[in-house]
Amino acid sequence: MFATMRDKGLNWILVGSIALSVLAVIWLGVELADSPAEPPAMVQRPVAAKSASNAGAAKKTPGKSSDTAPAEETAPSSTSALKSATDSMRDALSKGLQRSDVVKGEVLLTFKDAQALAAFNTRASFYGLRPISSDSRLLTARVKFTDLEGLLKDVAEHPGDYENVGLNYVARVPGLPAEPTKDTANAGGTAAFDDTALASIGATGDRTKWGKGVNVAVIDSGVGDHSTFGSSQLKHIDLVGDGSALDGHGTAMASLIGGGQEPADGVAPGVSLMDIRVTDSKGVSNTALVSDGIMRAVDEGAQVINISLGAMQDPLMLRRAVEYAISHNVVVVAAAGNEQMDRLSFPAGIPGVISVGAVDAKGVQAYFSNSGENLVISAPGVGVVSAYPNNQMVIGSGTSQATAITSGVVATLLARGYKAQDIQKILTQNAKPVNAASSQVGAGIVHLPNR
Repeated sequence: MFATMRDKGLNWILVGSIALSVLAVIWLGVELADSPAEPPAMVQRPVAAKSASNAGAAKKTPGKSSDTAPAEETAPSSTSALKSATDSMRDALSKGLQRSDVVKGEVLLTFKDAQALAAFNTRASFYGLRPISSDSRLLTARVKFTDLEGLLKDVAEHPGDYENVGLNYVARVPGLPAEPTKDTANAGGTAAFDDTALASIGATGDRTKWGKGVNVAVIDSGVGDHSTFGSSQLKHIDLVGDGSALDGHGTAMASLIGGGQEPADGVAPGVSLMDIRVTDSKGVSNTALVSDGIMRAVDEGAQVINISLGAMQDPLMLRRAVEYAISHNVVVVAAAGNEQMDRLSFPAGIPGVISVGAVDAKGVQAYFSNSGENLVISAPGVGVVSAYPNNQMVIGSGTSQATAITSGVVATLLARGYKAQDIQKILTQNAKPVNAASSQVGAGIVHLPNR
């Protein structure tokens, strides 16, 4: 959006299990595939056959007491299977951690229940593991390690505690690809909106009270000072805490949602804005921190969560956080991504999320906007005017801008009395139709309904 597009990659589903005669070990099976539409599923591996002496009921042996069973002879096969499972997990993790789009030296663990998570947090240091964060509601933990063997040992010794072992993927503010001479990926829209974006969706006139009483969380790079925001409109929550300068992306998004001063005004100036910073000064974050941001937004009473960033992978922790928010009647709005791909970035690709693509001023799908079957709607996203830190202005393009504008519309609808569970239906029913496939523009271009 205000930066160049960085490395992309395919999704790795990291989950599996192997049942042993004495010990069930959850290991890391790797599948190279596109990002799934459904959560990764546990894969049951074949169990090594037991010897005939162990396959049936114990038989009486002459001269022996009738309650004495033959000795189990599973140790060799169990040991072999355990070693094979551990080796498979080691290979999968080692390979996955070499990817350019993962956080090195970290894993995301999901547990069977709250007791298993608590037990892990208690013993983690014994295995050289350091939980960075954990959430008993999601049954997940973000864990740092220096030696992979410690993690392998814990999984092997406590197999019944684990449900999933996965990687922590890089999430970032989306950049823009180079504008192609000939756009074969999508419709190729490049016409700028300039200062007409809001008017094009029906956001005109006195909007001072639009969105009043609605809390919108902006999970982004942080929101800087700007005169377009009211004196008490913003609440700042910094989950990065590195003291670095803010990337201006979050300020731009917040202004499109709830800015009150032209030309950096937004759709719904009456909203309360919750600035939840999850990226560094270069707009880079990770899926665990985005998940933490979602949970914090719910805890702080957000009714709308705007996520104008993402990753091209779908870890279980992120999916669970989104599902948690939606189950608490929070509307999650997320950017489709700017990679010119035929699949959505995440969390936009998670069912239940209002995923947003971008169109240009002629109503054509923007050349950068990702397509996908789960795309819900599109909004202005080419050459859109917004605020920038220190009372500056910027003209930017991306599905990020489209998402922020849509979040402003959602906040306005909630303030008018519409229910969270009805928002997607209202958006799609009132969208301006576009002569393009729904995978490219969703139901059409977002538009505010008449009161």
